[in-house]
Amino acid sequence: MKKIAIIFIIAFCLLLFMEIYGLAKEPSSLGPGYTWSNKLSDTTKVCSVMGFVSGMEECLDKLTPIPVERDSNGGIALQELIDLYYFVREHVLAVISVMDDLYKDPANTYIKLAPIIEIACQKLKGEDVELLLQKARKEALP
Repeated sequence: MKKIAIIFIIAFCLLLFMEIYGLAKEPSSLGPGYTWSNKLSDTTKVCSVMGFVSGMEECLDKLTPIPVERDSNGGIALQELIDLYYFVREHVLAVISVMDDLYKDPANTYIKLAPIIEIACQKLKGEDVELLLQKARKEALP
C-alpha cells in the first residue's frame, strides 16, 4: 500500500509539473531555471508554488489513513511530506525568494520545480544543501 501511495504522489507531481512547464513553451535546452528567472512574473511564481502545495494537499488527503513510515528504498516518509506541505504553505514568499537565489546559479538551471522547492525549504531551515543540489543537478542533466 505504501509503494502505491508513493507512486501516486510521484505520478501526480510529474503530471502537474509537465503541465506547468508545457505551458511555458520554452525550449528544453534553457531549463526550468531560465524560465523561472526570466519568464515568470512574481504572481506566476506564487501561483506555481501554490499549485505545488495544492497538489500535495490533494495527495495527502488521499494518503492520510496510511501509517507514517519510511519505505524500504529509503523514500520520503508520509510525515516528511506533511511537514514539507505545511512549511511551503506557511512560507511561500520566503521559499520563492530562496528559489530565485538558487536559480541564479547557472548550474541549477535544469533542476525542476519540485526538487528546487524542497531544497529551498531545507535551506530556509538552515541546513547545508550543497549535497542536495549536487544530486539534483545530476538528476536534471539534459
